[in-house]
Amino acid sequence: MRGFRGLVTAALLAASPFLVAAQAAPGPAPTDVIATLNTVCVAAGGDPARAAALAAEAGYSPVPETMVPRMRNATERAGFMRSNATDITFVMTGRMTRRVGRDTVVLDFCGVSARPTDHRALDSTLRRMMNFAPIRAAGLEAYAWLQTPEGRAPSRSLSDAQFVAMAATGQMRLVALDRSGPGSTLIYFRPHLD
Repeated sequence: MRGFRGLVTAALLAASPFLVAAQAAPGPAPTDVIATLNTVCVAAGGDPARAAALAAEAGYSPVPETMVPRMRNATERAGFMRSNATDITFVMTGRMTRRVGRDTVVLDFCGVSARPTDHRALDSTLRRMMNFAPIRAAGLEAYAWLQTPEGRAPSRSLSDAQFVAMAATGQMRLVALDRSGPGSTLIYFRPHLD
């Protein structure tokens, strides 16, 4: 008798269109970290208020300062978070300063961090989209360029003197990708002299 009841129950469950539809419904798509960086960070043009507005339009909510990750020499930090069944994404804005010789370089930044990510695929997509080689500087791999009216003028290396000279133009841009456990962080910097 139990076998028959179990068989009938299984047949009813398998035939239920509601349950089939519920099982077939895909979860939300993973966050496109590069697209988010472009629509929030790059579009904000270094303006933290504009980045906050764009993050809100994209469904991110402000978080208390205690939840904003600490970064060395970072000030004016703000964070925004969004989560769903697929991942958790964090947008952070702020300003860092770096002393280089007699010069002080200010790096306005906006970054997107997501967990989990396919870091290898993200790195591959970023390399293809940037269309020039990253450089190693200050312990991380980054894409550095001057944003000119004609487009990007990439840097092939980045000594301290080159960094200061590029920052002095006000047109320098940097994009760095970092891996942290199962997640990835992509940061857009706009360096300039103080």
